[in-house]
Amino acid sequence: MIKLYLSNLMEMIFLNIGITGSIACGKSTVSNYLKEKGYTIIDADKLGHIALTSEDVKIKLSEKFGDNILENNEISREKLGKLVFGNDENLKILNSIVHPYIRKIILQLQKKHRDERFVFLDIALLFEAGFEDLVEKIIVVHVDEKIQLARLMSRNSLSKEQAMYRIESQMSSKDKSILGNYVIDNSETKEETYKQIDLIIEELERGVINNDKCIRNK
Repeated sequence: MIKLYLSNLMEMIFLNIGITGSIACGKSTVSNYLKEKGYTIIDADKLGHIALTSEDVKIKLSEKFGDNILENNEISREKLGKLVFGNDENLKILNSIVHPYIRKIILQLQKKHRDERFVFLDIALLFEAGFEDLVEKIIVVHVDEKIQLARLMSRNSLSKEQAMYRIESQMSSKDKSILGNYVIDNSETKEETYKQIDLIIEELERGVINNDKCIRNK
């Protein structure tokens, strides 16, 4: 009886799974669906907002960018954004201060939920930030470049030039897809996307890859 219990325990899979994708590819659609199904989602974007309220982060950012980024002793995301948007050097400085804080909180949350079979990390800059080591599997949400451009222009009310600049400032969706374990094609309806998510979850549960709708890279 004890041997059987230990055998079953060893067969259980506990995974931290990254969900990533380029801008306007529909990463949130995937995360929201998984959340509705009861899975824990760690939202790195929200953690980034929280990071800006940390006293340690505020002090370091003020030292680098000056007190002009503060409003009522809080970091103004608008003012900070103007300094880093389109300025690679300033963006690197910002990331060097904020990313370690985000990594620390992610690890704490993963530890908190370590008894859950699957915990998902929703993070747009998974590869760019070098956070791949925080997950065992990676799901990339992908759409065709034309669809990505149209969605971004519509969603953010941007010109074609503005949208292209934002797309090109990140790793391409194609390159991310090569690095992922699973790729979800989010070019069609939400229902089609949901079917692909369900198939991936089934495969993760079985530990067997047998899927003609989702692209398996590794």
